[in-house]
Amino acid sequence: MGNWIGSTFRKLHLDYHQPAWMEGVASAFTEEEARKQAAMFKDTGIEAVEFFAYDHYGHAFYPSEIAPVHPNLKSDYTGLMSRALKEVGIRTILYLNAFTTIHLHTTHPEWMRRNEDGTMPRGAWLQHDASHICIATGYLKDYFFPLLQEAVRRHEPDGIWIDAGSWMVEYPCYCQSCHERYAADTGYELPTGPMPDAGVELDHPDWIRWRLWRRGLIAPYVKDLVHTIKEISPETLVAENNLGKYFYGVPKMEQGQFVKWLTPRELGLDWLSCDPVHFGANHEMIFSREGRYQATTGLPFDYMNERFHGWGEWQIRSHTDWKLEMATILAVGARGFFADQPYPDGTLEPTVYRDLEKVNAFVKEREAFTLDAQPVPEVAVLASLPSNVLGPTAGAEWGRDKHWGALPKYRTDRVDGASLWLTEAGIQHLIYDEETLRNQLDRQSLVIIPDQCLLEEATITALERYVEAGGQLIVTGRSGLWNEQGERRTADPFAKLLGLVRKGELPAPLHYWRADSKLDAQMEYGQIKLQAWGTALDISLDHAESLADLLEPVETVWRNGGRERSDWQHYTTVGAAPAGTAVAASAVTLHSYGQGQAMYMNGDLFALYYLEGHRLIREWLTVCLNVMHPVAARTIQVRKPLHVEMNMMERTTEAGQETIVHFLNYFAQKRPGYVIHNEEVPPIYDLEFRVRMDKKPIRIVLQPEGTELKWDWDGEHVKVHIPCLELHAIVQIQG
Repeated sequence: MGNWIGSTFRKLHLDYHQPAWMEGVASAFTEEEARKQAAMFKDTGIEAVEFFAYDHYGHAFYPSEIAPVHPNLKSDYTGLMSRALKEVGIRTILYLNAFTTIHLHTTHPEWMRRNEDGTMPRGAWLQHDASHICIATGYLKDYFFPLLQEAVRRHEPDGIWIDAGSWMVEYPCYCQSCHERYAADTGYELPTGPMPDAGVELDHPDWIRWRLWRRGLIAPYVKDLVHTIKEISPETLVAENNLGKYFYGVPKMEQGQFVKWLTPRELGLDWLSCDPVHFGANHEMIFSREGRYQATTGLPFDYMNERFHGWGEWQIRSHTDWKLEMATILAVGARGFFADQPYPDGTLEPTVYRDLEKVNAFVKEREAFTLDAQPVPEVAVLASLPSNVLGPTAGAEWGRDKHWGALPKYRTDRVDGASLWLTEAGIQHLIYDEETLRNQLDRQSLVIIPDQCLLEEATITALERYVEAGGQLIVTGRSGLWNEQGERRTADPFAKLLGLVRKGELPAPLHYWRADSKLDAQMEYGQIKLQAWGTALDISLDHAESLADLLEPVETVWRNGGRERSDWQHYTTVGAAPAGTAVAASAVTLHSYGQGQAMYMNGDLFALYYLEGHRLIREWLTVCLNVMHPVAARTIQVRKPLHVEMNMMERTTEAGQETIVHFLNYFAQKRPGYVIHNEEVPPIYDLEFRVRMDKKPIRIVLQPEGTELKWDWDGEHVKVHIPCLELHAIVQIQG
């Protein structure tokens, strides 16, 4: 059978969690209804369906001899659905939940996660105490893996999709198994008290040790999970919800000792899959940035988008939104996985499938131009796996009023901000973990390290060789000051490469960037000092050239000349004290190293762009990019509005080499808060782009329309004009 995921574009997920009090579960789901739904799926263009065998509540939807069957289940939902789908040639994927249940605390309290006070907490979104199972117990071996094998033997699925698994692991647990296993593996007792905040976490080695140990349980769980399934059904493919993201890194641990961070390929899964949006939210942004990472892993991957705003509900969003989400999925090399929710009686809403048929037709006519296509490397953004799991968050760490000026902050803001800015700027880029980047460095025109605080020594050494051989590198903030286990390095590992030494943290919570005449001349707003919240460092230059000064805030903001946090005085409203005249350090430096260059940016500007996104930050980032990766040196140059996204792919066909350039429109309606709608997307006219190519193209076609486009060739570049972009344009450059 092989791995069919990469050639399966139109999957359907049927979300069917049913609380114990719900009556008439699957009461209308007869054999006739199952066949009716399967026929509707076939007509809608669906190629594979995922349906429930075992839900978050711990209910089976077939006559299981291991798990409790839902008390009000009126038919064999799993079995009827499986047989009906197979009759019409649709692939089957079984859904099973791993680490939540409302039942097992009564029969196996030793399997449940425990708080420090001995109470048993809720699992995931369940409203039931004592519903979170601990990965360190005997539950997997004695209950879940036998249940998995029972479901596989009974239903013979093409795929298994595990939910509430790895993303449920990293919560403190004080069950007996955790006490015993942690002591046996590490020789230490479990750390007590609340987990420290991200800003001070690296100062607590006892908690870092625990976090590495706890996350280290994921890899053997996945290995055993896959073995359990393949042992009886080698052709059944396995995915585990949310694994394989750059912010869900998994360490390999042996006898409590750290070995390495595992790349997604090393986890042993057949494909990467996730339901990344829990309520409303910006699917297009999430699919774009996460896809630009997962496209570098070498595994097939997919993303779910949903009919509804929130899981467990029955609204219906605009199919224009669905199309744009699917187009984004295709443009980054992923596959689609649409999510619906049956009514409790097992029936579905036909109107959803009327609209989904239009969306699947939209996808189907684009599939031929995405098969076997691989993303083109040019600018690499490093997403260090440990840096997105451990260590400080970005942005204002203190000093900004928490009520008036608060912004939600995450470790991922740095990578996400770099990707957002590059996307808006029309820069071809991909996101890499450390090991993958080291293997792909020779293909990169520029590498950006966006304040990745924890780095492996092998990465720093590889970057030195890369720049020495002519590569271009941007490093920001505290990158690499800790190793991959969260241990502070005694010396600046980038000192030789950057031509400077980073020393201690400066005392102020914000500083101002002032450009020198060279940068200022390239800026429309260079006369305005750039406000930069967050940590900045005292540095001493050693052959690096300073391109901008880092100004302290006015001296009088400090009470009585002190420099402690308690000496800081709040300036009006959100607290951004005005710039002073004293230069604290350099804000931007440039150093020639071998045949290449390394730029240092003293702060967390990529995270600030993600959090605030204002034009001054974008202007600074753009000017610095132009220094390191001039427009004339770029593989592709695009003239477009900020909201239009571009991604460039390549492939080899029987007819020869092809370059595929995707353009994605976007227009969110004005709405307060978190829920995003793209219902009416105005067309964009007269886009242009320019691609450097080795040979003159044979033909350039707008797909899937098959329209020949106007283009010019100057002997080195092809310049292409797109008259109109509605939702998604695919430009196929042949030859």
